Amino acid sequence: MNHVRTLKAAVVTIAATAACHLTMNAGLAWARGQESDHPNDWAGTVEFGVTLLATWMLMPLMLWIGMRVLGERRTQLQFIVAALLWIVVSLMYVDDVDRPGGHMPAPALVVFVLVGALLGAHNPESTRND
Repeated sequence: MNHVRTLKAAVVTIAATAACHLTMNAGLAWARGQESDHPNDWAGTVEFGVTLLATWMLMPLMLWIGMRVLGERRTQLQFIVAALLWIVVSLMYVDDVDRPGGHMPAPALVVFVLVGALLGAHNPESTRND
């Protein structure tokens, strides 16, 4: 295993996770701030959906751009699997984030970063037998 590539993947995954988590916090606060004239109205539903969609699109984009900027190629496994995993994690813990001062549990974020780093460490070219 290439330890430099693993470190790069960990740094990029941490940055992407922080950006997506902050986006979720801000977007869900925006959704909570939408008021309605009717108490049973679905105020903030559009904002809630836009926020989740934004984080789901931001995660693979940041992973791909981050690894490219650091000079790593062939990171499709990382950005595809980590993006799908981010969708699962964000849906599991959306209620934890969707409150004032809320955040995802630290163990979930640590596991996500570890998985992202290990996925980014995988280099299909290093396993080729020529």
